Amino acid sequence: MNLVRSAQFNEEIARGSLYLISHRLARDPEAIAELSARFDADIYIRPPAEAPEDEYVRSRLERGQVMISTSADGRTAFMESQMPDGGWLSVNLNTVTEVQAQATASLLLEDWQQSGMSLDIFLEKVRPKFGFPLGVVRINELLLSDADFARMQYGDVLVRISIEGSRAEALAKIPGQPLALKLGPIDEFNPYSFRAIFVIVTIGVLLIGLGVYWVVNTFETRLRKLEQATSRLSQGHLNARVNSSGDDPVGRLGRSFNKMAEHIQRLISIQREMVRAVSHELRTPVARIRFGAQIIEDSVMDDPFVSKQLAGMDADIQELDELIDEILTYARLEEGGPILDFQKVNVAEVAEQVVGEARPPAHVTVTYEGADPDNFPFSEVEPRYVHRAIQNLVGNAGRYARSRVKVTCSVADDICRVDVEDDGPGIPEEDWDRVFSAFARLDDSRTRASGGYGLGLSIVRRIMYWHSGRAKVDRSPEFGGARFSLIWPRIHTD
Repeated sequence: MNLVRSAQFNEEIARGSLYLISHRLARDPEAIAELSARFDADIYIRPPAEAPEDEYVRSRLERGQVMISTSADGRTAFMESQMPDGGWLSVNLNTVTEVQAQATASLLLEDWQQSGMSLDIFLEKVRPKFGFPLGVVRINELLLSDADFARMQYGDVLVRISIEGSRAEALAKIPGQPLALKLGPIDEFNPYSFRAIFVIVTIGVLLIGLGVYWVVNTFETRLRKLEQATSRLSQGHLNARVNSSGDDPVGRLGRSFNKMAEHIQRLISIQREMVRAVSHELRTPVARIRFGAQIIEDSVMDDPFVSKQLAGMDADIQELDELIDEILTYARLEEGGPILDFQKVNVAEVAEQVVGEARPPAHVTVTYEGADPDNFPFSEVEPRYVHRAIQNLVGNAGRYARSRVKVTCSVADDICRVDVEDDGPGIPEEDWDRVFSAFARLDDSRTRASGGYGLGLSIVRRIMYWHSGRAKVDRSPEFGGARFSLIWPRIHTD
């Protein structure tokens, strides 16, 4: 950047001198030798046909700019510009000294005298051609020494350089007036100017910002992938894993997540094996016991005592069979992603079917009072599990109802809802969440006949979970007992 700024600085300083030289030679081509001597330079003109080969250099010169190249020590310079007639002016300075400043000031005064203009108008005309200030000052305001004053009176061009060498200016006396033409001041090129520092700081801040953004974006991307894998794992996709490369915190977290997922998958696999073992090892003996009990019952039909005991055994076997079925159903729903076959089903018809199949105690009446099944919209559900959920709620309500159980269905804003209400004692509000926990019993004094196995409501909640819905309990506004509600979206989304 400083190379470009330095080149621009040199061009601004030299373009005024080149303008004066080119216009003097345009008027008097024979003055080339005189100008070479005055500027201590080799000046020559190339015809228009000999344009610079470099297209970039040529285009800049054609736009009125100048090209300058300097030696490493800054003592020699090669300058180019375009002549008014289209030729190419080249000025080769063997040594860059104050001679060039003196020659520029003298040439500027000569052009003014030949122009016939007032000095103010002339300076206004040529000022845009120079890259430094041009002005007029009174000689008595310059605080000159006697020697410098005498030099200016004899027509010399005075070049003044500041003590620290960072600023220079040229002064030439205007003939017949107590005034001096002032070229400058010209400040030394400062590689650490405010603009350069501002650009460097801005670029630095941008680079740091880009670096921080890259780091943060990389971490965010990896964390987002970890979040997606966690979400997939929570939805039952036990093979969800993340890329755990790297030794940074995210990489270590990814490896910990993968170990956790593998452990969970292993535990679920063990649980599935256990469920299959329970299905095989318990159902078969139960079936054999029931078969043997029926044979004994057929052989001792005349003994009332034995028949009573066999009836009790059959009831116990039935309870055990139902318990096995509850455990297997709950395990399938908890094992992480059961295979559900979602179908368009009329839930009102399912609820009406459950009411028709219900076998409550003799003193309890179960009724369906919901929307008309013939006009009820279809809902995307797994019919077998929704049937089981409503059946569990109806059976649970029948055990605790005093006389009535009511089932209703409704749809609002594409949300399906099934309510099962009873007129029993209800459930205390502080137990509304605990009632859905596996094997939870609100009253430990209940028998299995009155309290069930503690898995029915857990199964209901898991069925609603896999339907992206929820199961809740509150108080029935009509009967004062418990009201269980199933709520889920009518259209299933993955």
